[in-house]
Amino acid sequence: MTDTTAGAPVAATSRLDLRPVAGHLGAEVHGFDPHALDDETAEAIRTALAEHLVLFFPGLDTDAAGLRELGAAFGELQVHPYLDAVDGIPEVVELDTARTARADVWHTDATFMTSPPVASILHMIECPDHGGDTMWIDARATHDALSVAMQDFLAGLTCIHDDGGQGDRRAEHPVVRVHPVTGRRILYVHRQFARRIPQLSRPESQALLAFLFRWQEQVKFSVRWRWTPGDVVMWDNRATLHVLVDDTPHRRLLHRVTVLGDDPR
Repeated sequence: MTDTTAGAPVAATSRLDLRPVAGHLGAEVHGFDPHALDDETAEAIRTALAEHLVLFFPGLDTDAAGLRELGAAFGELQVHPYLDAVDGIPEVVELDTARTARADVWHTDATFMTSPPVASILHMIECPDHGGDTMWIDARATHDALSVAMQDFLAGLTCIHDDGGQGDRRAEHPVVRVHPVTGRRILYVHRQFARRIPQLSRPESQALLAFLFRWQEQVKFSVRWRWTPGDVVMWDNRATLHVLVDDTPHRRLLHRVTVLGDDPR
């Protein structure tokens, strides 16, 4: 049985003007000054993120140093081993679709790691006038919309994730994890890295994962963001999937910080 209220955070404080943008997840944040980030505001952002999962800051006046400061409010930041750092700040990396692969498959970042990232923050530097949107899915909602019998069945399973031949990294995580802040249950598999449920036979595992992938990728669970230069978007990597809408050949240049992870339970 799903309990969607246990451990739920209190509403974000009035220090932020939050405007929900979709039925399940996502809120625009207005009235936030990144140059005046104090402890109370950081706590309000953390609370809002736990509730809305994706926070959109339209046209935020910030730079690489400000992006690092915002990310650091959520924990230790990743120093990427090979992506280019921005302005000599090792925690801020550059993502350029003119040089790197486009993330056009629904996924949760780096679930092939034992402790996948907690959150990511993107700052749009250059984008086309139209196209190149990003979508996110609420993995709490995809779990809660399943029948109680299916929820109970999945609760006893794990899934092996690997990096798809990019290296030799793999990890085993619960199919349903619990959000450490809210207590909400999360369907924690996705098409890009989830490979096999070891408690089932291979045909059973393939059939179940195929069903779960189709189920969770329904548009009704999603929010979509149309980028403009200067936008900053932050998302909870524990409870969302995301994808680039790869409908234009034009360049997208972004800066990113990643908050180091916790162990899914």
